Amino acid sequence: MRLKLGAYIRVSTEEQASAIEGSLDNQKYRLKAYTDLKNSQVKNWGEIVDYYIDDGFSAKDTRRPAYQRMMSDIKKGKVDLILVTDLSRLSRNIYDFCNLMDELEKNEAQFLSIKEQFDSTTPAGKMMIYNMINLAQFEREQISERVALGAHSRAMRGLMNGARAILGYDKHEDKPGSYIVNEDEAKDVRKIFRHFLNTGSCAKTVKELTQEEIRPKLSGKFGKLKINDKWTCQTLTNLLSSAAYTGFHEVNKKNKKKDQSRLKPHQQYKLVKATWPAIVPQAEFDLAQGLLAEAKKLERVRLEGAEDRFYILSGILRCGECGSPMVGQAAHGEKQVHKYYGHTQAHRNTDCQFHRVPAQDVEAAVLDYVWAAIQDAGYLGKIETNIRQMRNVKSLNVAREKRSMREQLKNIQTKIDGLLLMQSQASPEALKFAMKTFEILSKEKVELEDRLLRMSHDVDHEEMVKDSVGMIKEGLRDFQRGFAKAKGSMKKRLLKKLLKQVVMMPEGFHVFMELADTVEIPNHQIKLVRFEESKEQISSLAIAQKASGDDSNLSVFRSDINKIGDRVWT
Repeated sequence: MRLKLGAYIRVSTEEQASAIEGSLDNQKYRLKAYTDLKNSQVKNWGEIVDYYIDDGFSAKDTRRPAYQRMMSDIKKGKVDLILVTDLSRLSRNIYDFCNLMDELEKNEAQFLSIKEQFDSTTPAGKMMIYNMINLAQFEREQISERVALGAHSRAMRGLMNGARAILGYDKHEDKPGSYIVNEDEAKDVRKIFRHFLNTGSCAKTVKELTQEEIRPKLSGKFGKLKINDKWTCQTLTNLLSSAAYTGFHEVNKKNKKKDQSRLKPHQQYKLVKATWPAIVPQAEFDLAQGLLAEAKKLERVRLEGAEDRFYILSGILRCGECGSPMVGQAAHGEKQVHKYYGHTQAHRNTDCQFHRVPAQDVEAAVLDYVWAAIQDAGYLGKIETNIRQMRNVKSLNVAREKRSMREQLKNIQTKIDGLLLMQSQASPEALKFAMKTFEILSKEKVELEDRLLRMSHDVDHEEMVKDSVGMIKEGLRDFQRGFAKAKGSMKKRLLKKLLKQVVMMPEGFHVFMELADTVEIPNHQIKLVRFEESKEQISSLAIAQKASGDDSNLSVFRSDINKIGDRVWT
């Protein structure tokens, strides 16, 4: 049977991509030429079904988009042989390569490198392959260490290793890695430090900077980074904590808080004299660091004492009438603070029935449901049934049926080859019978191939169902293990992993679970519909399959909460 080839192409840098040898186009040409050569030697040897191109990604790990897409296609049966120009294009990490080999074996797939040409089905071939990957990893780590040592040497001389110029400085034209003072911007930097020292607050300083129209350094797009020209507390903190303004350069700043005794010399944090002049006095800089440390300490104390005021359904709860999010709010009474979920300021002028609901009741209802689901032995079975009904997916033993069909195709192809061989020696009557048989077999082959193609589509749905149920099962398990002892932020993450949305409707609210096929949809917006029926018209036993026009979600629960917070179970 013809092999379905996945041609994998990778380069690490733009320089390699533009080079003649090893470039993207060169690799693509070599893979196509090799496939054509093999097809000329062996009839119907294989066909490239897709090219998987990672432009500018290292092979040190598997965090490469095209690589991940290729592995997904292997699991789906779209690809059964990975074709590369050489092993280093695929992996330079022995651990990742071992995992790749295990994954290929599980899915009855193979890989082939044009350069090495080792047979991975023999012990000797496997040994040579692993040795080559080991050498590739050694080479990668050596190159990485040489680059790190070179960068460290430059940094210790007070030079920058790349990055854009910071506010107050411009890049030195004749001395790469150094800065020259931008006098206009330097005045703004000094103002920023004075504002912060006067107010002691990042938020107030941001407000003053916005009023005075002092903006962060903006130099267009830097690589893949989109630069925002508005101040935030984080961007302001980054500026205030930069020792570059005092004429010093921080070497290995990311390792500043690590145990220095455990690091290699070229990885340790150092503060060295920079090659550019200071624009902020050291005394002012030190005072700013003290204020930042104090603010951070107060923020930690505030967060630790704010667990009781944490809204665990924030980002999950929505109004089912207008579709807007319902966010956590608080009202201060004479004796206590009352927590609510309500419409945002931008959506308060609506005629929705629920503008604000008590947080305690909504959270209790959702948590009661989750605990009930954990205790229900047949819960996951009901979930799977509902997903299949929505997606119209039939339960089938896909792997067994595909193997059977492939075996039939193999037998048919053997018979066809036999008929073609006997044509030269057959009598006219036998030849006539052979042609008729050939037509029948060809028709059966086409029908089987069409059925196999349609089944591949069914496999995608079947895997979606299994993955979705698996996700919900994992979410319930994590919830059961950690929710009771977790703090507010962790409780919110555990719920967010399990629930996609809780939609508040006039007759109650519906819980939508997180499904596997919705993960890759960016900025997903549910298409909500206004509910016109009254409570009396709705059966108390009804459980809605869908509360919106989005059939990728799964509604599995309904309860009623009225305006004063009394919970009525239906």
